[in-house]
Amino acid sequence: MALIKDSNKLKKPILPKPMSQEEIGVISDKLKKELEKHGGLGLSANQIGLEDRVCLVNVKEPLILVNPKVTEVSKETVVYIEQCLSLDKTMKKPVQTLRHQSFTVECDNLGTVIFSPDKKEGEQWKDSEEFYADEGLLESVCAQHEIDHLNGILITDSVRRYTQTIRREKKYGRNERVMVKLPNGDTEFMKYKKAEPLLKAGGEIL
Repeated sequence: MALIKDSNKLKKPILPKPMSQEEIGVISDKLKKELEKHGGLGLSANQIGLEDRVCLVNVKEPLILVNPKVTEVSKETVVYIEQCLSLDKTMKKPVQTLRHQSFTVECDNLGTVIFSPDKKEGEQWKDSEEFYADEGLLESVCAQHEIDHLNGILITDSVRRYTQTIRREKKYGRNERVMVKLPNGDTEFMKYKKAEPLLKAGGEIL
């Protein structure tokens, strides 16, 4: 099956509907087969032309979410770097998005599912390597990405993209930890007071 790459078609929200176990099994097999063929960490049914509110998240293990409904989101957010199989330009040039660190979803097949980082609550990632190595966070971002697809929302939409406007409005405390893109292109977590001279030298907060 070919991936849907027409953004107008992808922006159509998919409504929930009752599904039998047999129907769920058929769609699950299709999603797994297509994800294996195209690569990536997740896929929604509408990305392959199916009008079913079902998506696959495959980070720690394959998770099929049937008629997912987000019921709770964390106040804590992260800036993440994402690509989308349906948006060719993002595969060449990933975009920065703003995501909740954790969230809760209700599904017809799995009941309540909580997606959250592997780090302990209240702790911070010591650097960007640990940040991007957190599989729980990656799974949370991936699940939000796929559910967004079912809601007709793309990572290139203004509601998801992390913009310069957000950066200017954000106020940082001197001891607040931020992820900084250094002038040489590397990224690193550090306290804002340490980041200030680097920002003046051409770095930026991600």
